[in-house]
Amino acid sequence: MKFIVAAASALVLAVIGLTAAYAAAGTRPPATEQFEAMSTNPVSAVATLIARGPLSIGGTVNLQTGRAVLPGGKLTLAHHQVHSTSTSSKTTCLTTLTSSGTYRITGGTGRYARVSGHGHYSLTAYAYVAKADGKCATKVAPYAQEILLTASGPIQQ
Repeated sequence: MKFIVAAASALVLAVIGLTAAYAAAGTRPPATEQFEAMSTNPVSAVATLIARGPLSIGGTVNLQTGRAVLPGGKLTLAHHQVHSTSTSSKTTCLTTLTSSGTYRITGGTGRYARVSGHGHYSLTAYAYVAKADGKCATKVAPYAQEILLTASGPIQQ
């Protein structure tokens, strides 16, 4: 469960940073970008990022470090979690995590060096762990997981 929470937090930071890419591409006024990040691999820290809107760009993010790698540079982000819930089923060993909050772009390199932005995010994560001696295993990586992050906010350069 700690892996999912850490991964989700890092994913939030990286995905939302893509908002800055629109501003890095030119000198247009701030615009709203919609982002989605998804990870389905419980043993890899790398997730895919997709931006829809004026930017229309893709990249990757390391879920452990929160650094987004985009064409032409990288972004660094910070987030503030406002709400979080977590439930686990002792019968099915499914854990569900939801989280929401705000984010701010705190730095960047290359095309994203002068980008700033902020917005809101929402995260949902599901994970299954194996049973051991009739109980849900602890301190092990899930054998299946899905993390979906959506974010939206204005960006400027």
